[in-house]
Amino acid sequence: MKAVGFDQKILLHQLDFASQKLNEVSIKNMHGLLDEYLMSDIKGNASRRCAHAIVMKIWWSVEENHQLIRDYAHHLYSTLTKNEKYLLHWCMTCLAYPFFKEQVNYLGKHLRMADEVRSRVVLAEMKNLYGDRRRVEVATGAVFSTIKNWNLVKMTSPGVYRMPEKRIGIHAPELKQLMVEVLMDHLDTNSVTLEMVNNSAIYYPFDYHIATGDLNEKRFTIIKSIRDTIIERNPKIPYSVE
Repeated sequence: MKAVGFDQKILLHQLDFASQKLNEVSIKNMHGLLDEYLMSDIKGNASRRCAHAIVMKIWWSVEENHQLIRDYAHHLYSTLTKNEKYLLHWCMTCLAYPFFKEQVNYLGKHLRMADEVRSRVVLAEMKNLYGDRRRVEVATGAVFSTIKNWNLVKMTSPGVYRMPEKRIGIHAPELKQLMVEVLMDHLDTNSVTLEMVNNSAIYYPFDYHIATGDLNEKRFTIIKSIRDTIIERNPKIPYSVE
């Protein structure tokens, strides 16, 4: 049975705190600092433990194959605007939690076809992917609560969601490279077409356009054909902070 994991609403300032402390303190000390920080938002011990685990997994206890991307994202953090940090946290959460990634991707597909989507439709899909169990219901609600708090989806009435009133513009080439990486991770591939990147439902709250000139030519190879422009990732060339 596929792991769920994302079962608590996460606030942006909690992720900001975790990112800012990265490389400043040991992971042992970070556990104590984060628990103290979360107390102002979450009084219940059980709920706070859940949030603690999620925040740490997104920025600190990342999987080995995502550590270079995390390091690159952390390098970018201090250079970004407040709005750009929305995308940074979005990408890191997608990498850490496939459940989150699959839910927002499914939500994005629906919001492209219709003005609104009902949470029960999304829940049915998540149960189809992760099993008909209470944990899936809790996690689906937690994802909705999280992205609603981030203003990346709008709830018009209980259980009914629409696109945000204004999508967040993304212009930094460094962030666009990160978007390509996350999409490749989502699709489990080392190559995507430029059209796939610019029309990905996983990035529905963001207003962006990625051109081949935005991509690091050492990390990515561009192959142009009559029909498509293909982006290939060289897995032997790691992310670079240069």
